[in-house]
Amino acid sequence: MVRRLGAISEYAPLFAAAYPGESIGTATVAKAIATFERTVVSGTAPFDRLVAGDKDAVSESAKHGFVIFNTTGHCATCHSGWRFSDDSFHDIGVKSADLGRGKLMPIAALQYAFKTPTLRNIDRRGPYMHDGCEPSLESVVELYDLGGREKRPSLSPEIHPLGLSAQDKNDLIAFLHSLTSTDAPTTVPELPR
Repeated sequence: MVRRLGAISEYAPLFAAAYPGESIGTATVAKAIATFERTVVSGTAPFDRLVAGDKDAVSESAKHGFVIFNTTGHCATCHSGWRFSDDSFHDIGVKSADLGRGKLMPIAALQYAFKTPTLRNIDRRGPYMHDGCEPSLESVVELYDLGGREKRPSLSPEIHPLGLSAQDKNDLIAFLHSLTSTDAPTTVPELPR
């Protein structure tokens, strides 16, 4: 990507203006992407309206799903705070040869560990997991209900079979949908080619 961007003459002055004294390289491209990502902020979701006092903002199913999320589902253990993430790394039992954080840190608990994502607008971001191995929210909930698909020594102690009923799973998914806001589409500027 750096090579391709460097080959487009119009990018050199844009990068020079944004990052004086730095050339187009991995670091400046990463900074540019991070700058863009900080502009992508989800708006008010139905769940936010519920928290603000609108009792009709979400369905009864979603309300029950929030209870499951915080109790028998044990979701809030890692998906906490307003962003629904503890910003930590966990092995949740995804079948994968990718060591995740374990590639960088030879600590047993970090083998196969990946960062807990936010759940804001989660229903727009499938397929799920670091490698896209879970095609739907239903399959993600099933992974957690099973206590992970792969049992390893590094499996997070929070990951264990849950025994959720079919209704609990449906309600949990209804809650996850309530975390999606209606946002204006991202405007893509005319980019040099």
